[in-house]
Amino acid sequence: MLRPTGFRSLLAVTLLSLFAFVSVKADTTPALKYDKSSEVKIKGVVDDVKTAADNTIHITLKCEKGSLDVLVAPQNFLKEMEITFAKGDEVEVLGSQLTVDGNALLLVREVTRNGDVMMMRDEHGKPVWTGWIK
Repeated sequence: MLRPTGFRSLLAVTLLSLFAFVSVKADTTPALKYDKSSEVKIKGVVDDVKTAADNTIHITLKCEKGSLDVLVAPQNFLKEMEITFAKGDEVEVLGSQLTVDGNALLLVREVTRNGDVMMMRDEHGKPVWTGWIK
């Protein structure tokens, strides 16, 4: 039979375990799926560059329809490929336009800047960094 202090300890451990599980589950977001049927090509100017919590690089692209959140690629991949973006860069992006939590998001397949084409995904939308970034 458990003593009252033993029961409290067991209860505390159980509650902490449950809280840890719920916290991890809440932070898990489903992977974004590239949809070839929603591909668009957009020209614009980079207004902002930021690293998201999942270490992916997002650029805010100012285009004729307003501002658009553009998910480029993981930070490690871009660093390995020596690809950087800066405010004021003129780019053309080809990608899958999605809506996430009510907000427009473009998953990049390729970025063209100053005539250079940078591939982020293959023609089917599969990330080129899959299986090799650290």
